[in-house]
This record gives sequence, C-alpha cells and structure tokens, in this order.
Amino acid sequence: MLEGTGNEMVIKYLLGALLPAVIITAIPVALFIFFIKKEKDYIPALVKWSFITVSTALWCVFLFGVKWLKVDEYFGFAGFRGSTAEEYIPPEIETIVPETVIISSAASAEENGEWNDFRMALAAEDTPWEKGTSRDFIESYYVDPANVDLVFPEEKRNLIFIYLESMEMTFADREVGGAFDENVIKNLTLLSQENENFSGTYGAGSMLDGGYAYSGGTWTIGAIFSSTSGIPLQTSGLADHNDMNTQDAFYPTITTLGDILHEAGYRQIFMIGSSAIFGGRQLYLTNHGEFEFRDLNWAKRTGHLPAGYYVWWGYEDQKLFTYARETLEELGAGDEPFNFTLLTVDTHMTGGYTCELCGNEFENRYSNVYACSDRQVTEFIDWIKQQDFYENTTIILMGDHPTMDATYCRNIDNDYVRRVYTCVMNAPVSPVRTAYRSYSTLDMFPTTLSALGVTIPGGRLGLGTSLYTNQRTLTEELGYAAVSSSLSRFSSFLDELGDIVPTDAEGNQIIYNEDGSVTIIAEDGSRVTMYPDGSQLVITPDGIQTVIAVDGTQTVLPELFVFPDPVDPADTTVSPD
Repeated sequence: MLEGTGNEMVIKYLLGALLPAVIITAIPVALFIFFIKKEKDYIPALVKWSFITVSTALWCVFLFGVKWLKVDEYFGFAGFRGSTAEEYIPPEIETIVPETVIISSAASAEENGEWNDFRMALAAEDTPWEKGTSRDFIESYYVDPANVDLVFPEEKRNLIFIYLESMEMTFADREVGGAFDENVIKNLTLLSQENENFSGTYGAGSMLDGGYAYSGGTWTIGAIFSSTSGIPLQTSGLADHNDMNTQDAFYPTITTLGDILHEAGYRQIFMIGSSAIFGGRQLYLTNHGEFEFRDLNWAKRTGHLPAGYYVWWGYEDQKLFTYARETLEELGAGDEPFNFTLLTVDTHMTGGYTCELCGNEFENRYSNVYACSDRQVTEFIDWIKQQDFYENTTIILMGDHPTMDATYCRNIDNDYVRRVYTCVMNAPVSPVRTAYRSYSTLDMFPTTLSALGVTIPGGRLGLGTSLYTNQRTLTEELGYAAVSSSLSRFSSFLDELGDIVPTDAEGNQIIYNEDGSVTIIAEDGSRVTMYPDGSQLVITPDGIQTVIAVDGTQTVLPELFVFPDPVDPADTTVSPD
C-alpha cells in the first residue's frame, strides 16, 4: 500500500506507466488472436503466447516505472545516466515544501523501516533542485548556509576530523569495492565496514563506498575547502592553485563548517606535520573559524622538535599522532565542545615517507607506506575510543584527495573511477536511506553536521547533501559525468565569492587599474606600477618612490611627495585574463 503517496503520484503512475503498459501489451494480444486461429495445436500456442504476453506486460510496467518513478536510482543501481552538462537545464519549478519532514536521527531510521523510507521517497517525489537566477552551474544549485536555520542538539558533540593524505578506497581489494589485487589498507577497510561509509552494507566483507573528488577538490587545500564549504576551490588569477596564501582573505563572504562551529561555541584546533601557511590553509581556517594551529612552526616553538629538525614535509606522522594524543587530552579536559582537525602527511606522493614503523610486506614502497599509515591511524582510533570524551565525540576519516602519484594506480581497470576513503564513527544518527550512495567530498560538509546531531532543514548546504537524509546528492541527481564536466568550468559565481587578487609565478600580486596601468606588489611590500605610455613608478618597502620615464630617466620623488595611489582596491578592476 502506497500510503502517503498522494493522488497526484498515483495518477501519474496510472497514466505514465500502467496505461502505456496496457496499450503496448495489447499488440502481442492482437497478434495472439490472429495467429492462434491458424494453429492446429491450441494448447502449446496458448502456453507460448500467454508467456509472451505476460512477459511483455511485466517489462512494460517495469520500464515505465523506472522512467517515471526513478525506482532504479532510488535503490542505487542506475549508474551515471544523467544528462551531460551541455544538455542539462535546471528545471523551472515552484518551491516545494514536503508534507513529511525527514529528520536525520537513529529513532527516525528505526521507526521508518525500509518500506516507510520508500514511501517517503515517493511522497517527496525526489524534490527537484531549485534553480537559481543564473545559468552559472554552481550558482544554480548553491544553498547558502547563512540562510539555513541549523539546530544543534542540547548537548553539543565533539568532532575529530582526520584528513588522510592521498587515501583512497581504491587501495582495497576488488571484492569490497577497491581496485587492487591485494588490499594494502586492511585495517582501515574493516574500520569503514564496521562503521559508516554510506554503502548501505555493514560488517566484515561488506562493500566500501567513498566520495568522488571533483575539480576544485583534488589537492589538499582544495579538498579541505570543498569538504567544509560545499563548493569547489576556484583559484582563477593565481599562478598556482596553492598560492591562496598570497591573498588578504579566503573567500571572505561564505559560511563554512568552521564558521558554524565557531558560532556554536566550539574550540577549534588544526594539526599538521608541515607549515599551515602553505596553500592558504592557515588563512582559510583563520578567516573561517578562528582555529588554533599546531603545525611545524608550533612544534619548533614549543620545543616538541629539536632545532633544525625537518623530514619529508616537516615532521612525520609518528610524531603527529603523539602530539595529537596530547592535544586531545587537553581538549577533553576542557568545558567547551571541540573540533580537532588533523591532516596526515606520510602518504603524500611520490612514494610516501618510510618511517621506522614501516614494514616490507609489499614489494612496492608506496604500498608499504600506506600499510604503515593504515596501522598508525587505526591504533590512534583505538586510543581515542578508550578516552572518556569519546562517548560524546563523532569521528570522521576522509582521504583528502586521490593520490597524485602517476604510477601507483596505473594497473587498475580503465573504467574504475577512483574515490577517496570515507568512514564516519560514533555519530548519534543513522542514515534514513539504506542504499549504496553516489556522493562526492562536497557532500561531507552537511554530512559532518548531521553526524554531530545537527538538524539541517532541506538537508543541503553549498552544493552538498547530507547523506543522513533522504535527499539525493547532486551526483545522484545529474550523474557523475555531468557534474564533473560542469565543475571543471570557470564559474563567475565563484569568482565573485573568491575576490582573488591575481599573482604571477613568483607569488607577486597583480592588479589591473582602471587607467590601464598594471601594478605588481611583491611579498616584501615593494610595488611597481607600469603605465600605458611605458613609464613606471617604483615604490620600495620603506616608501622611497622613483619615477622611471620612457627614456629610462629616473627621478626620486621627495619624501613628503604624495603620489596618487593607483592600486586602491576600490578603484581597480581585475582583468578577466
């Protein structure tokens, strides 16, 4: 019984699936009546044509049911058959307010059950994405977190978010959804299987699931940004995508996970075995959440490392987990809820870092490093589970992005699409929808909040969808190929949000002024403004101004001379180039 489906849905099914099935079935029936008159052996003919008739009817009902109700997508075996980015036009729709509000909670998941879950999907009819006012793909689907009334539980939960450098579910064996002949991350595989990865299956031997890393999220700062803001990191105008540290602000107007938790009273610490400044990580997490940083510079400043110590990118994960234990003991003893975000480093390309804990169980060095990281991470998790604060703490482990090591995955099947490792532990909620989900790292933004027991009306933030709700992800809605293609394009919407000042290969800022001049600002504060007539104005860090004429003549201006400032941001326009 489709209780709660609604008359409109029933009529849609009758007209869209059953009626066409009856009409098409009438064709073999007519043929049956025509040919049976010519058959002498009526019994075999009756059996034969009855079988054909019933089979045709069943197939017709099934095919039209799939087309109109999208049952195949609901149960997760539709594959990627969405329209291409070029073909897709977001539908013009009215805002739909479902009669049934689906809350992500263990109670709702238990109460709803499999069939009630299915009925709710029919009732909501997979509410379409609301189209924005622009044809810009990202703007069309962006849900501004600032406009969503999030509700935290009365007792706020702690968050431990561990980004695993270059960690993929790919490295598991094929039997559980990986792509390798032999599993090199056996402990992490079991950890994910026994907890939540949104595959809809649980326990040893169950299938793994993980997030796709779309364009704008395939390197570390891009991955951190995407999974905590729900949008890809677009760095147009920068010489390198790791040059966000040259900026004064990092997407200043958006609302991120760090902003939300800071507003909710969380103490937030980011720990990493390298410099947090690199790639703009410190800038991003300072602008969005006022994080404290415990990185390479912190370790030297506090005496955790001897003077001059430097291996790999700074210090290895063996030390990182030691410092992480100290930090968590400190946070656990406090009265504030906390967000402790950790980024490992040993598994970075190329080949990874071999520490004294690494073995030689594999012929490949990188596999040995992954296996070593696998053991260290799971031992760290085992330690956390023994602490008093664990009961009120949600743990999320996620590969930041697929490995950039060009040779490590060269032997996997050509049609295998690599995904990052994903595991959510000790969340106070259970997914309403127990199907194999197709999702990306963008979806981890709202999913993380749901895993903290936060209610998200509508289930969507940024471009992400909470995997604890019944809403389909953007990947499920449009298909991997369409989303991947669309997010690979330049977005004027992101360009406006980022407000990025261009830089050259040396990291110098480049500003295109309205009068046609171009100003280059170096890291030391010196600047050169080049005018259309060929003259230049050079200003040193200590304020000495020199005019260089077209013929090369140099004139040092008086110290008190006030030269019109050509690089006032309010009076400049950034070139689209």
